[in-house]
Amino acid sequence: MSGKKAFLDTNIFIYLIEENPLYLKQLHKLLGFLEKNDYEIITSTLTLGEILTKPYKDNRLDLVETYKAFFLEMELIELNSEIASSFAKVRAEYKIKTPDAVQLASAVYAKADLFVTNDDELSRFESEGCRVVLLGESFG
Repeated sequence: MSGKKAFLDTNIFIYLIEENPLYLKQLHKLLGFLEKNDYEIITSTLTLGEILTKPYKDNRLDLVETYKAFFLEMELIELNSEIASSFAKVRAEYKIKTPDAVQLASAVYAKADLFVTNDDELSRFESEGCRVVLLGESFG
């Protein structure tokens, strides 16, 4: 492992899980780039919670267990007081929703090199060491 980390936002995982045809080509390029360049994929426990909502709503407990097992294979950043303080600053400065601010603050806390999302609004975020990359951007 090279020590490089890519924090994937919830929308990226949703596209992967749903095999969204609008984004499959971009997702394959992204995953190929991350693998080729030896990035560790990380996300937050918030992502897990957001992903589990639909299976719980649909009473698909089999999917709940499958998704839990999948996400437990990667580093999940847990919300703590440092992230809480940071996300409050991010939310105040960029005027974004709480979940988005939590994700960005979690990525910075985890020292992620990349924050990959498909949310244009988050591309305004700037942090030393963590670059926001939109799914549509060119990878490798």
